[in-house]
Amino acid sequence: MKIVILAGGPAQSFESLIKMDKNFDQAFYVGVDRGSFRLMQAGFPVNLAIGDFDSLSAEEFSAVLAYADEYHKSPTEKNDTDLELAVLAVLTRFQNIEEILILGGIGGRFDHQIQIFYLPLQSRFSTIVDKIILRDETNSIRFVSAGQYQLLKEPQMTYLAFASLTPVKALAIKGAKYALAATDFDRNLSLSSNEFINEQPVTLSFKKGMVAIIQSKDESK
Repeated sequence: MKIVILAGGPAQSFESLIKMDKNFDQAFYVGVDRGSFRLMQAGFPVNLAIGDFDSLSAEEFSAVLAYADEYHKSPTEKNDTDLELAVLAVLTRFQNIEEILILGGIGGRFDHQIQIFYLPLQSRFSTIVDKIILRDETNSIRFVSAGQYQLLKEPQMTYLAFASLTPVKALAIKGAKYALAATDFDRNLSLSSNEFINEQPVTLSFKKGMVAIIQSKDESK
């Protein structure tokens, strides 16, 4: 099952980002707070609407309730964010998740962005670390635990970067414009502005830790 979660942050061109996947019409759609209203306006399903909905007017909230297959209204004051509640709801519904695409999660308030970026570190989400994708118009972010990975260049992206969420051991990069021999990093790292060479695969490997793989491009002018 592919999951599309539209959060309440900036989500410019989210329709085209969803439609990049040819099987987008078979996904399970979750709208978080105002994300549910945006999905409805764009003509996508809202299989689940979740949040405190404090960003919607009474009329907009009523429209979402009538449109959504299911909704869960959370209290304004709570321990989990609405996005965390959305991911938890997905985990309780599906055992075999292929991908969780989160849109509207980056590009807005930094405190929200950094919490979403560190979401894979929570032990309750440990089984889906490699399923989570954060995406906007200029960035695509995936998360991986220790192992070896062959990375392919995503269409229209220019740069390749790596940012650790933890200390890492024996991090190595092969096949990129800037290679790296196996190196230990005892604190979080950010290795940016790397590139693919003629769209050839890049190999990333490390023996301990968690790393975000970031493909990006400059903003359109």
